[in-house]
Amino acid sequence: MNIRENYKWYNYRFFKKWAFVYDYMNVILIPVRKKVTDKIKEKNNKILDVACGSGNQSINFAKKGFEVMGIDLSPDMLKYARKKIKPDYKIKFINSDASKIGYKDNFFDVSSMSFGLHDMPEEIGLMILKEMIRTTKKNGQIIIVDYDTPKNMIISWLGFRIAKLWESKYYDYFMKKELNYYLKKVNLKIISKERYFFDNIQVVECINYK
Repeated sequence: MNIRENYKWYNYRFFKKWAFVYDYMNVILIPVRKKVTDKIKEKNNKILDVACGSGNQSINFAKKGFEVMGIDLSPDMLKYARKKIKPDYKIKFINSDASKIGYKDNFFDVSSMSFGLHDMPEEIGLMILKEMIRTTKKNGQIIIVDYDTPKNMIISWLGFRIAKLWESKYYDYFMKKELNYYLKKVNLKIISKERYFFDNIQVVECINYK
């Protein structure tokens, strides 16, 4: 079984278990979702939301009038995402492998991924970042939200232990490498970074210069 298939089946089983409580667990992230949406200033942008899960960030984009394509491997998570669609939203959710996005080069104005990289093996994460770069227009925004490691050792230890209660088997590896390691691997440079929840969560904005 190749790495894509192995990850696909792990993802399916993992999120099937968590899908029904995911939105309750993520209520705390509502202010972060809004901050990410507010970073996009222009109207009528086409946005790719990778690893969109139950669709909370995608729906935030749609509420602001953006045209949104949400992609996720988990059909169970997307079942909850689709229930949030309203008639006036320009949004579509696709159950698909984001390491091979079925859109042409430079198609989207903006791409984003929230809390996705820590839930996948490094090889898959790098493939997905490269696909986000490929499908995002030159000088378009690429926004990544994920865990960070606080400098305060006590807060860092507590944050790590709490997240371990529900995170996937890939979480430890991601925290050891950290987000900047992944971005450097695909030559994405950070132009802004904001931290939330005692520095346990980071919102990173990059520009696609390719």
